[in-house]
Amino acid sequence: MSLFTVDSNNVFGVGVQEAGKYNVKIVKAAEVGTTGRGQQKLTLDYEVVDGKYKGGQIRYQVMTWDDEQDHIDMTVKRFNTFLVAVGVKDGAPIDTLNQIANGVVNRTLAVDAEWGDPNSKGNVYLQVYGYHKVDPEGSKSNGVKRPNGNTTNTPANTQPANTSTYDNNGDQIDISDDDLPF
Repeated sequence: MSLFTVDSNNVFGVGVQEAGKYNVKIVKAAEVGTTGRGQQKLTLDYEVVDGKYKGGQIRYQVMTWDDEQDHIDMTVKRFNTFLVAVGVKDGAPIDTLNQIANGVVNRTLAVDAEWGDPNSKGNVYLQVYGYHKVDPEGSKSNGVKRPNGNTTNTPANTQPANTSTYDNNGDQIDISDDDLPF
C-alpha cells in the first residue's frame, strides 16, 4: 500500500515572480513593532487573490509611523491611502497602530509591487509602494522579473523547481534530475 499519491494540485503556494499591481488580501495578524530608530511600525503580509500568481505571497511589508515634524504629513497621507484602499470610511478616528493591525486582517486591496534594492545578503524581494481599492479587472503582472537576487517571495517551506545547493565551502553544486531517487 502506498503512503500517498503525488498531486501537483496539492502543493504549497506559488511565488510571485513578477512586479505589478496585484489584488491582495492581508493574511495573518498584522504585527506592530518598533524600528531600530525607535519608530512604530506595522508589518503586513499579503496574498494575491486572483490571476496567475493567485496564492503567492508578498511578505514582511513594513509601514513606519514617522512622527518627526518634517515627516508627519507624509506619514498620515501614506496611512490614509492604505486605510481608504482597505475600505475604512472617512471620519473614522485612528488612535493606535494596534487598532489598524486588528482591523485590517482579511481585508482586500490592490498594491503596486516592485523589486526592492538588494539587502545586506544580496537578496531581492518584492516591495509594496502603492495602495488602491481592489481592481475589478484583476491582478496584472508587468513582466519585470527579479533582478539577479538569491531569494524568492515563496513561503518558507517551499523551494523553486530547479534547486541548487551549496557545499561546505559555499561552492554551488548542481543536482540533475537523473541524480534524484525518483
